[in-house]
Amino acid sequence: MSSQTEQDQLSQQILETASGLYLKYGLKKVTMDDISKAVGKSRTSIYYYYKNREEVFQAVLANLIREVISEIDANMKKRNTFEGKIEEFCLSKIKTSEERSSFFRAIEAGMDNEEKSKHITDAHNRMMEAERSLLLNLFSISISNREIPAVSSEEQETIIFILQSSIRGIRREMGLKKSFESLNTTVTTLTSMVIKYIK
Repeated sequence: MSSQTEQDQLSQQILETASGLYLKYGLKKVTMDDISKAVGKSRTSIYYYYKNREEVFQAVLANLIREVISEIDANMKKRNTFEGKIEEFCLSKIKTSEERSSFFRAIEAGMDNEEKSKHITDAHNRMMEAERSLLLNLFSISISNREIPAVSSEEQETIIFILQSSIRGIRREMGLKKSFESLNTTVTTLTSMVIKYIK
């Protein structure tokens, strides 16, 4: 095994360990000492990859966003049509948000409003931007393949904003009711509205 591969593995191990500690104790309570002990490496080894707690957290967040986007993208690729891919985007977005909600609740624990604004808003904005890129790519490919009409950039941005906002609202309301029973019907209706607008 090359030293580069070992370095990559250790870096990933640090992030996975930190993520597990955040889930268990919350972001504020986890120190670099805690991470080094849990990984079984010296603090110097940890500092080789990450200068401080904030850097570790930002790397964990970037990793999480990559995982979520990769999962959503993989699910979208299982569908053959633009409509199917949009529907799958919505369903996967809600599913991945629900699956990772405990992580975000844990990292919020003990944060004041300013810290929540800094960390949670940043995470939200980065996730929204990654989703936006995914959807813009879908529009580009679907327009090139003449599957959908040439939708202007402004219209694409508006549709993406409506989709993202609607999905957040659907997830929040169904989460409050503790019932996702009507999720498929709701998402199918939302998707159908987008398709009718485009065509």
